[in-house]
Amino acid sequence: MILVIGYGNPLCGDDGIGTYAVERLDDDETLSHVDCLVVRQLTPELAETISRVHVVIFVDAAYGETPGQIACRELMPADEQPEAGPGAFTHHVNPTALLESALFLYGQRPTAFLYTVTGENFALGDAFSPAVEAAIPSLLEHLKARISQCMNLV
Repeated sequence: MILVIGYGNPLCGDDGIGTYAVERLDDDETLSHVDCLVVRQLTPELAETISRVHVVIFVDAAYGETPGQIACRELMPADEQPEAGPGAFTHHVNPTALLESALFLYGQRPTAFLYTVTGENFALGDAFSPAVEAAIPSLLEHLKARISQCMNLV
């Protein structure tokens, strides 16, 4: 099973790109075999859901220098990922912490990827900046290609 989680605040401009993209995937009838989940923020409770899938794909906005830039990276186990460190859950939960919690609490850690789109405008409002708006078709193509590739892992 493949799970795609889009997160961010759709009322803060480009921060809503993750939720928007995953809603578009959920509307795509050719992807009926994929579970899509849209949330405002990642929470510890998601660890149980994540533990039940073979692949999880996270989609979020990012800060950076090039608005509209799409990036993807595989999320490796914490001991292979130097920037991941121990810590308690606080107001913000990141994908790596959820993956490690899934392993610790439920004995399963799926293959995981994080897709980000660099935002330009995170102010109040429900419109994307022109750069992020232009990146949407490419982001959806990247996500569909990854899903297709991951079908071999399921």
